Amino acid sequence: MWNIERIVVITSILYASAVAQSNRNDTRCFQFTWLGPRYDNQSVFLNATCNDATRLADGIPCYQPLVVSEDGTWPDMDYIWANHFNATTCVLTQNDICAKYTYYFNGHPENSTYMCTRAVDNNNTAITSGCYEQMSGSYRTRVCFCRSVLGGVPCNKGFAVIPSIFAALLGFVVFIIRN
Repeated sequence: MWNIERIVVITSILYASAVAQSNRNDTRCFQFTWLGPRYDNQSVFLNATCNDATRLADGIPCYQPLVVSEDGTWPDMDYIWANHFNATTCVLTQNDICAKYTYYFNGHPENSTYMCTRAVDNNNTAITSGCYEQMSGSYRTRVCFCRSVLGGVPCNKGFAVIPSIFAALLGFVVFIIRN
């Protein structure tokens, strides 16, 4: 009888391991809302809702869970991926893309939502990648789109500023060559 219990336990562990591993073989996006720099691990946010996060503004997306960082800075995406994988990701379907939607006031982030979504441009053509911004007075929204790869860390982990740095460096090199 002890052998049967042992086999059941080992089988259960192997099954759980296989299920966890198979989840990492999906194409995924991060899906959660970062509450922004006003909140840190000392803030009272446990009962916060998406309405609190977006301050009831129209058209600002929000997804549970609501995330804060230890000191109010941007979330540590590697930590979230490693430790909160199931709660903070969504499986990307064939026609979906990953997005990071950030809402700014006076140049500073208010909140940011990561999600699986679909998007079209003004011509109703599907958007598959790129970043778009819209200004309205002191408010700015920026949304970036991408498509994750199978089994990889979601592409909406962050959007690098390397192209901007590269452009500045290239401009500097051209300036040096001309002089």
